[in-house]
Amino acid sequence: MTDGYRALTGEAGSFAAEGLGQIEIAGPDAHAFVNRIATADLSLLAPGHFVDALLLRDDASILDRVTIYRFPERVMLLVDAAQRAAVWEHVVSRKRGNIRIRDISDDMSLTAVRGPATFDRLPSLAHVDGGTVYTTQLGGVDVFSARLAMHGADGVDLYCRARDREALHKFLFTSGVLPATTADWTLFRLEWGIATVGVEIDPGDTPMEAALESLVAEGKGAPFPGETALVARRRTGAIKQLVGFHVVGDDAPPAGARVSVAGVMVDRVRSVGRSPRVGIIGMTAVPTTASAMGTELAIVSGNQSWTAHLAPRPFATRVLP
Repeated sequence: MTDGYRALTGEAGSFAAEGLGQIEIAGPDAHAFVNRIATADLSLLAPGHFVDALLLRDDASILDRVTIYRFPERVMLLVDAAQRAAVWEHVVSRKRGNIRIRDISDDMSLTAVRGPATFDRLPSLAHVDGGTVYTTQLGGVDVFSARLAMHGADGVDLYCRARDREALHKFLFTSGVLPATTADWTLFRLEWGIATVGVEIDPGDTPMEAALESLVAEGKGAPFPGETALVARRRTGAIKQLVGFHVVGDDAPPAGARVSVAGVMVDRVRSVGRSPRVGIIGMTAVPTTASAMGTELAIVSGNQSWTAHLAPRPFATRVLP
C-alpha cells in the first residue's frame, strides 16, 4: 500500500488531474444550449451547483462522461483528456443561440482531494453542501471548489488558475493533504466502479450497456443528440451490460484477457486492479441474461486462467471495512 493510496482511502490525498478539458459556454443562451446537448436537465440545476451527465452521439453511443458546472451567466463542462478534441468538435458543431464557446483547459488546473479526513485538513470547506460550488481562497490562491455529493467518495475538486497550481499544491501538502500518483488514483477510481470512456466504456456503448442510465433525463423538454436512438435501443433491449467482478485467489489477470460465461466468450477484462481493501477487482461486460450478482466468470490469457464472480459496484464505500 503506497502513501498516496493510504491518504486517498484513509486520510486525505490529492491528485493533480492534468490533461482534463474545460469548455466554457457563456452568454444569455448558455444554459439552454447545454440543456440541448447533454443528458442532464439543467432546468433542475440551480446556479452554483454541478451535475454529472453524458454527451451522446446521434446513435446514442457515449461520446464522453462530463461534469456540468452551472453559473449565473455561463456553464463549464469538464471532459476527459482523451475526449477533449472530440467533445470540442461536438459542442462547436451544434452551436445555437447567443453563446460564446471557449476552451479554457490551458488556463485552469484541477486538483482532486479525497479521503475521510479531507475536511479536517481543509476546515474552511467543511460547511459546503454536496453538489455545490464554493469560491474561496486557500493559501492565498483563488479557487472554486466543488463538494462531492454523498453517492461517491467524500472529497472536493479544486479549480485554480494554471499559474497558481504549484502554490495550491504546496498549501495542500503543508495542510496534511498528501499527493497521490496516477497509479494510486486509477486504483481508487476502480474501487468506486467509475467507468471511463476508452477504458471501461467502448466506442459503441450506450448508457444502457454502460449502466449509466441514471445520468439520462429523458423527456425534459430539450431533446439531446441520441435521445431518439436511445428510446429505440431501450425497446430492443441491451445485449450486454458493464459489470464489476472479484477474482478468486491472489493473482490478477491482465487487462484484455478473455472473459467467458458458461463456456462462451463474452468480452474482455476492460480494467483490473489489486485493491488492499477489497482484493482483485475489475470491470467487464456480460450478456444481460448473465448479469446476476455472483455469476461465475472464467478468465483466460495464454495458458493461465482465473475464476471470478460478478460483484456490485462500487466495490468500496465511504466507511472503511
